[in-house]
Amino acid sequence: MVRLSGMPKGILDDILARLPDKDAAKTIVLSKTWRHTWYSFPNISVDGEYFFTEDDIPVGNDQRFSKLDNLSDYVTKRLLRLRDQDLAIKKFKLSLFGSLKNPTLIYRHLDQWILMACETGVKVLELCVGANEGKWYDLPVCVIEAKSLVKLELGYGIRIGKEFLKHSMKLSSVKMLSLSRVLFAQEGDMEHFISLFPLTEHLTIYHGYLHNHLCTILRPMIVPLESLFLHGLQKLKEVDLQGIQEVHIDSPNLKNLRSEPFILLAPFKLNFDSCTTLRSLALFNLKSFDIVDKFFAELFSKHPFLESLKIYKCHVSDERINISSAQLKVLEIMFCPFLKEVNIDAPNLLSCYYAVDDKPPVISFMRSSNLLEVKVNTIVDFRYFYSMREFIWNIPQKILASLSLLLIGHFVIMIIHTCLNCMKFPPFLQVSNIWR
Repeated sequence: MVRLSGMPKGILDDILARLPDKDAAKTIVLSKTWRHTWYSFPNISVDGEYFFTEDDIPVGNDQRFSKLDNLSDYVTKRLLRLRDQDLAIKKFKLSLFGSLKNPTLIYRHLDQWILMACETGVKVLELCVGANEGKWYDLPVCVIEAKSLVKLELGYGIRIGKEFLKHSMKLSSVKMLSLSRVLFAQEGDMEHFISLFPLTEHLTIYHGYLHNHLCTILRPMIVPLESLFLHGLQKLKEVDLQGIQEVHIDSPNLKNLRSEPFILLAPFKLNFDSCTTLRSLALFNLKSFDIVDKFFAELFSKHPFLESLKIYKCHVSDERINISSAQLKVLEIMFCPFLKEVNIDAPNLLSCYYAVDDKPPVISFMRSSNLLEVKVNTIVDFRYFYSMREFIWNIPQKILASLSLLLIGHFVIMIIHTCLNCMKFPPFLQVSNIWR
């Protein structure tokens, strides 16, 4: 411990950053050096559960407010200490979701904390406070004035009010923007909010909420955001969208796109034709979006640099599909039940993974790399056992397939891995477990 205490402060800060918050705080008892390091540690990460849980502070309990005061004093003192030392805050994270039945009790402190963090040059701001009976926390305007901010992550309980959107300033320093169940007043407000961060490179949206101005007994106060139009973000490289049914993206430099709707059987629209430099595409749970053979032909035609394609639990209506791409390196098709035949012409393909709950499809490789690895995970009954030989014979001649079986009752789980230099059915068969 003495040797550790003698290390440069930058290394000690890095050690604290790798520890859970609760453990990092305990280092103050180790030595004066560690105590000084903790008091000047530029990362403030607070999880309400470290201070209290709902069971700790039931309504009517005298300790309820004392525990809240402990939390308030802890955060306030750490912020003031850093400000007094003229030290910049690298990260301010506050997570109260699930910790308080009534998070509004802490709202009165949030404006002060966020203002102090922004004034001291915060680079990463992560907030998730929870909401109670429709009382959401309005993100203060000072956030848009924090010129040092690089990453902004907003979680459940945060509302973007009209005053924030009226601000004329744009924050070009933010590279990473994440919105999880954030509340907006009306359609178009999310797009407006995102436009305030024009140089964002990584965008994550996990659901979105709108205030329902026609709220009645039968109509909820909060409704899900259904559509999103992204344009004007010239630096945008990665987008991860969940819970939005209609998506239009016009970002010429987009490299990675992941999309998953919320209502699986509701109409779904996805338009990203202008993203011609796309390298990776992942589509999940598209039950109402009809994927046909033509979809793949147009996909690789419009996105010639696509290297990774992942399709998971999507509605592929054509029993036979053809995938042809000179750039494709990773292909994953998982749990698309109607698909019976896949023809792949991808000379640079390195990894192919297929998962299905039924009879394995016929997969043919027209051209493939000598480094190709093929994995198939399927659950079938014994009627389809011999179809595995047909599947193996379709694997390229220079690839060795090893087959391991897990027998559970009347079902067989087959996992196929590929190696090199074999054109016959593998001479070895490994049965990992048998359950009778």
